[in-house]
Amino acid sequence: MSAEMVTRSGGIKDVRNPELTPQGRDDNIKALADDKPITFDPKIHLAKKVDGFRIFGEDPHPTPAHQLQPQNDEDPPTQTTIYIGNAHEIDEEGLYKSSGSIWISEGNERNTNIPVPTDLSSKRSGHAAAILYALQSQPLLTELHFKISCKATIRHLTTDLEDKEDTDWVDIENHRLLRAIVAALRGRGTKCTFQKMDIEHSTGMQKANTIATQGLQDEPDDVLNVDIPQGYKVTGMKLSKGTQRTFYKALKARRKRPVREKTKQMLSRAREAATLLGGRTPTDAEIWKSLYHPDITRKTRDFLWRCMHQAYKVGTYWLNIPTYEHYAECRHCHVDDTLEHILLECDAPGREKMWSLAQQLWEMKGYSWPEVSLGGILACGFAGVHDASGKKDSGADRLFRILISETAHQIWKTRCTRVIDNGSNPEKYPSEHEVHNKWLACINERLRSDFILTDKLKFENRALNLKMVLNTWKNVLDGDTNLPAVSLRESRLLVGIAPLRPPGRNR
Repeated sequence: MSAEMVTRSGGIKDVRNPELTPQGRDDNIKALADDKPITFDPKIHLAKKVDGFRIFGEDPHPTPAHQLQPQNDEDPPTQTTIYIGNAHEIDEEGLYKSSGSIWISEGNERNTNIPVPTDLSSKRSGHAAAILYALQSQPLLTELHFKISCKATIRHLTTDLEDKEDTDWVDIENHRLLRAIVAALRGRGTKCTFQKMDIEHSTGMQKANTIATQGLQDEPDDVLNVDIPQGYKVTGMKLSKGTQRTFYKALKARRKRPVREKTKQMLSRAREAATLLGGRTPTDAEIWKSLYHPDITRKTRDFLWRCMHQAYKVGTYWLNIPTYEHYAECRHCHVDDTLEHILLECDAPGREKMWSLAQQLWEMKGYSWPEVSLGGILACGFAGVHDASGKKDSGADRLFRILISETAHQIWKTRCTRVIDNGSNPEKYPSEHEVHNKWLACINERLRSDFILTDKLKFENRALNLKMVLNTWKNVLDGDTNLPAVSLRESRLLVGIAPLRPPGRNR
C-alpha cells in the first residue's frame, strides 16, 4: 500500500518516505552485495486475486493503514547513525541468553544495552532487539541509518522482505522481533537505511559489541514491545507462495507440544557430552540438527532420534503392562534392560566385541579411543578431533562419527535379533566370528558407499569430495589409495581389519 493510496483514503501524504521504484529495489540488491546503505521499502505487498488468498493469518484480507506522521516540508529531517551490537551465550540448559546494544557517539546518553527476554533470545536476536528499541525510542521524524554486522538481518528487512511476508516468516529465526521492526519502520515518516559493517574495521561496531556483552549480565526488562498495531499487521501465507514444506512448518509452528521429560533428560546428557566433544555448549535445536548430520546414514539417524526420545520399548516400559513385566529385565545379565545397558554394559555376545573393533580401527587412525557414553553416542555429530599440533582433523571427525553411530546401531540390531527373533535363547547367540564379520561388513559397506558417491558425473553437486573421503579413511585401509578416482570407485577397498573364518574343514 503506497503513500499515494493512503492520501486518497484520508491519510497524510509524506513524500519523504515513498515506496521504492523498481530501480530503487534493484539498487538495494546491488548495495547489499557491495555492503553499501540499503533503504527500507515501506510498501505492503497484499495478496491480489491473481495470487490467491492468504492462509494461517488472523485476517485473510489484511488492510494495513500506512499512517505516516506529518512533517513540515520546509524543515529537513534530522539524521542519526546508530551502530548495532550483539552478544550471546548458552546457559547450562542449552538456552540462549542474548543482548543487543545501540551506540551513537562517544558519551551519548542514548548509548545502551538491551537484554533480550528468554522467549525471544537466539544467536542473532540482539541485533533485532536493538533495532526495534532504537525505532521505538528515537523521534519519528528522524532519519535513522543503522550499521550492523549481520547481513541476514539486513536481507530479511529489505531485499527479502516481500518473500518473508508472503510465506508468513516460516522457519525464520527472530520472526517476532522482525515483524515488529517492519511495522515500526512503516510507521515512521522518514526513510531508514541499513548497512553491513565489519566489526574489526569499525570503532563504532566494536564499542557497540562491548556494550552488548555487558548486557549479558543484566536481567531483561520491559523496554521491548513486540506487539504490532492492528493497522500494520500483515499475517498469513500467500497460497500461491506456499509449498508442502512451508505448509508443514507453518502447521507445526502453530501446534507446538511441550518437550517430554524423558526427552529432556537425554538432551541434557547429549549436551554434556557435546560440550566435551566439541568444546562448546549446543542448544536443543543444534542437538536435534546434529542427528541429521550428512555423515550419518538415514537409518542410523532414525535410530538416534528414537534413542533421544527414549521411544524404544525397553526397560521400565514393560513394568506397567500386566504379564509382560519380565521383559523389563535383561535375561542374560538379570538387570534392568535399559538403552544404556544394551549399548554400553550388556555382557551378551556382540556388544563388547563391536566396540573393541571400533576402537581398533580408530587407533589405526593414530588417535586414542575415548570413553564412550550414551550421551556421546547421541552427540557424535559434534565430534571435534585435533591432531598433535592442535589443528582440526576433519577426516578424523568424520570417521569418528561413522564409527560411533554405525557401531551403536549395529549393537542395537544384534540385540533385537537375540531378544526378539531368538527369544534370548543362549543356543542361538551369535558367535564371535559372526559378530566380527557383521560389524566389518557394515563398515566396509559404508567405505564402498563413500567412494561410489564421489562420482561427480553421476551425482553432480551432490557428490562427495574425493579428498574428504580419502582423509576420512586414511591409514585405516587395506589397499592402495594412490589410484585414480575411477579405479578407487571400482576397486574393492576394505578397512584394515581382516574377516574371521569359522573353524572347519578346508578353512
